[in-house]
Amino acid sequence: MRGACKMHSVTFACRKSEAEYYWIMQIEETVRYCLACLNPRCVASCPCGNAINAIMSSLKQGKEEEAAKTLYTTNPFPELTSLLCDHDRQCKGHCVRGIKGKPVDFPSIEAYLGQKYPFPYRKKEANGLHVAIVGAGPSALSAAVFLSSEGADVTIYEKEESLGGAMLTGIPSFRLGKAVLAQIKERLDALGVNFRFGVTINKEILKTLRKDYDEVLLAVGASKENDLGLVPSKYILHALPFLRSFNLQNGFDPLPGAHHIVVMGGGNVAMDASRSLIRLGKKVTLIYRRDEASMPAQRKEIFEAKEDGVAFMPLTNLAEPLFEGEKLVGLKLVKMELGEKDESGRPSFHVIEGSEFDFPCDAFMMAIGEKSGVSALCEAEDEHLHFIGDCRYGARNIAAAIKDGREAAKTLLAKNAK
Repeated sequence: MRGACKMHSVTFACRKSEAEYYWIMQIEETVRYCLACLNPRCVASCPCGNAINAIMSSLKQGKEEEAAKTLYTTNPFPELTSLLCDHDRQCKGHCVRGIKGKPVDFPSIEAYLGQKYPFPYRKKEANGLHVAIVGAGPSALSAAVFLSSEGADVTIYEKEESLGGAMLTGIPSFRLGKAVLAQIKERLDALGVNFRFGVTINKEILKTLRKDYDEVLLAVGASKENDLGLVPSKYILHALPFLRSFNLQNGFDPLPGAHHIVVMGGGNVAMDASRSLIRLGKKVTLIYRRDEASMPAQRKEIFEAKEDGVAFMPLTNLAEPLFEGEKLVGLKLVKMELGEKDESGRPSFHVIEGSEFDFPCDAFMMAIGEKSGVSALCEAEDEHLHFIGDCRYGARNIAAAIKDGREAAKTLLAKNAK
């Protein structure tokens, strides 16, 4: 498309494609639609702490670079958060505009600024601080950005052959294209961050790191899966190992002879596993002990799982697996009912007596949450060893992980200021 289009005195380059032109028009409409509230609920609900009102105010004045600078002050990876955040429960879910109409689509603003003004960080003069980071997920990468940009020498140790953490091993490429991780790697390389891939940290190696570096950050994620006391077998699996194989081994099928898989869980891991199994040609039924409204997964992921063909059975729990010899032939399931809210803020659940029924299937996959596995490396943090991200707080969200890495970096920089 020839000609120029303007957004608040900002002239865009000529020869924009039609898709780019309409995206710009959408961004302009979104900026006008935002009220730029003085006491913004969207900011209060953003786990990353993005100053959304200040960003939108700058855009209303045509100050795009200023808006991008404000965004990057808190979030070095808008290309990730615009895709992976649970916006319906965070910024969009608390937008004043959403009370009587549609909320402001801030994710599109994040994506736009991240694409047009990519990664402005530059490394300052060396400050003498040497930091080792174990793990390469979002909290680790965030800490690396803020430490390195202030002059620290940062080395990341990662057991996989690429950065990303759960974004690499847990999120399928149909949801997050892995090219974005390669771009992040290039930007961190340019920032001077060192990487040591293929290194599995154990207690002895950790001792060495603590001698060789001023500070060590453990960012190993929530890698230990919850279970139901069932022993994993050929027919009973955990979701995370399956997703790792699926993502790193070109769609590896661990169940070539199984046709109907039951997945238990209601989070994004359960949705990712279910949708990946569908792509392997499986029939998938997802069971969850609460109702669908209580599922912690993003609304978008639930909708897309249904669109892919995943069958949902909410208010259903596992009683026991059913075997013929060593082969799983089905599950004994039980129906549930909701009660008063529990400590999580969601309704409690209770078995409906006499509601058990047999449900035929070939395999069973558990996706019922993760917890920190940091205890396998050390007992506790100390003055120079620090836990960050999911290994500190349990599985949360990408925005919270980015903030935790940012705040950890600020703490170390203040502590070691000369």
